[in-house]
Amino acid sequence: MAAEVDFKFETFEEYFGDADQVKRICEDCEVCGSKLIHTHLSDYKNLFVQETARCPDCGSGGGKKIHILN
Repeated sequence: MAAEVDFKFETFEEYFGDADQVKRICEDCEVCGSKLIHTHLSDYKNLFVQETARCPDCGSGGGKKIHILN
């Protein structure tokens, strides 16, 4: 059984291309191309948001990211 992947910090270098391509990277499943469902958990004391993405069609995890709030 594979271990769950920890959250990784979001870096803007992973987003490349024009606006449509970046939107696909953020919103579409890498496996089947369906729209991902994003859930967010805000932690305003530490100024970050935990984001988890999951595909409703194939069940693939779209990733776990930490967004830093400025």
